[in-house]
Amino acid sequence: MNYTIQPGDSFYLIAQKYNLPLNELIRANPQIYNPEHISPGQIINIPLSSCSQLPNRYRLPDPYPERRVAGKNPYYAQLILDDYAGKVSETTAIMQYIHHHMEMYSVPSWQEVSDLEEGISIVEMLHLEMLGEIIIHLGASPCYNDGRQQPWTPQYIAYHNFDPCAQLRADIQSEHDAIRQYQAHIQIIQDPFIQALLARIIKDEEFHIKLFSEKLAKFCGS
Repeated sequence: MNYTIQPGDSFYLIAQKYNLPLNELIRANPQIYNPEHISPGQIINIPLSSCSQLPNRYRLPDPYPERRVAGKNPYYAQLILDDYAGKVSETTAIMQYIHHHMEMYSVPSWQEVSDLEEGISIVEMLHLEMLGEIIIHLGASPCYNDGRQQPWTPQYIAYHNFDPCAQLRADIQSEHDAIRQYQAHIQIIQDPFIQALLARIIKDEEFHIKLFSEKLAKFCGS
């Protein structure tokens, strides 16, 4: 598919718009010698061979900010490691939602909620990847431990085995906890690039609360 460059466009923003990996968009346009310097009116190719340009129903369509930092900062990396693989973290959310997805799928009439759990877990994987890149830019390693070097553990997961209503309530609570932690880190981290990314992730988490809450009302009555 052809796309005409608009004022304010960048390859990064276009890739975000079509939910494409940036490298894939660059490879599809070898005629652009420097992807960092494009002009309105230029025609580029959006690779339709990939289905990744399809919208994701489980996250907001707003583009994510570029993953960059103002400079290396070990303290900020420690804080982000809590979001990455602490008790309240993207790692915990991914593992918890996948567990709930698999159990809900075995419960008659809960397949649509199971699909929601899986879809949201994939968005959390994207969040995890973005946080990992930020941790590297800050000068640390994205190992699966929190900022105090405590390794991630499955004890953080709220399993609620085969109780889908309790699982949904736990998932909603986990999203609220994540939002509060991100908001606290935005106040501490005086780096506008990191602040912008965390604020954008919060929007997805708020959307996840809405999606989970709709299913809770439909299937559990509250």
